[in-house]
Amino acid sequence: MIPFKQLLRILVVTFTLLLVVNRNFAQEIPTSDLDIIHNPIVSKAYELFEAGNSSAALDLFNQAIMGDESDISALLGQAMILAEMQRHSEAFASYNTIVTYYPGHAFAWNGRGLAAFNMYDFDNALKSFKKSTAEEPSNGFFHESLAWTQMCRGEFADAVLSAKKATFMYNKSKQISIYPPLIEYFAYLESGDHANAKISLRYANQNKPVNRWPSPVVDYLLDLISASKLISFVTNTAQETEAHTYIGLKLRSAGLGEGINKHLDWVSRHGDRRVFEYNLAHVTNLKDQVALLEFQSETNF
Repeated sequence: MIPFKQLLRILVVTFTLLLVVNRNFAQEIPTSDLDIIHNPIVSKAYELFEAGNSSAALDLFNQAIMGDESDISALLGQAMILAEMQRHSEAFASYNTIVTYYPGHAFAWNGRGLAAFNMYDFDNALKSFKKSTAEEPSNGFFHESLAWTQMCRGEFADAVLSAKKATFMYNKSKQISIYPPLIEYFAYLESGDHANAKISLRYANQNKPVNRWPSPVVDYLLDLISASKLISFVTNTAQETEAHTYIGLKLRSAGLGEGINKHLDWVSRHGDRRVFEYNLAHVTNLKDQVALLEFQSETNF
């Protein structure tokens, strides 16, 4: 999964400004030329943001918004920085302001969904991601975001459909991501559909990147490498979180209870919160612990 901070950087460079036609429509301009922003405060804020000085940039975005509460470029910059700082409730409020003024803004809806997702508010996340996919159905990442939310909600059939749409849209835009097939794989396992789970895993194997992450994840799921070998490939906290999540989910699907505590619980306590897998591991681990306590209570009674 792409770390959220990296995604935000991509958005800042690729979609730095919006040309507002009216309050119901906003067209993204793919440009990094900040000179076309009319407010010099906002222009300077984006320069600071791209240079890595997020705190100073946020101060300027806030200043610009005080002058014009509907300044879309300032609101977008503010929201992205708050999300980057993992101030999720504030980011949600900022993105919510954007979609209030500009209901057709797909990126703002997706940002609103990510903020809600990170607060475990899966109802608002679901609503937001459905809006973002409706406004921009060709964006594979939006569909993938929806699929992760549906996994966390236990809506496995819907997660499969969203993941398939994500794969289709990624392929249509000449991008390759094996995360949607991995979502399909575990969603099918949760539904007891092992035949389709194997098909999804086979697709992931056929399209995995060569000699780079997350290729080792697929090798592990295919029993080509061990769990310890998979862990040895990680190079950062995001990959470590993904590795423990997929190990835990595999052990869980095989009915090996000890793997739940060791790996999903590790993610809950030490994982990188910027990746989707963190929330899935945390929610799954919590559900299993509650189920275990209920079972023990019933047997002891």
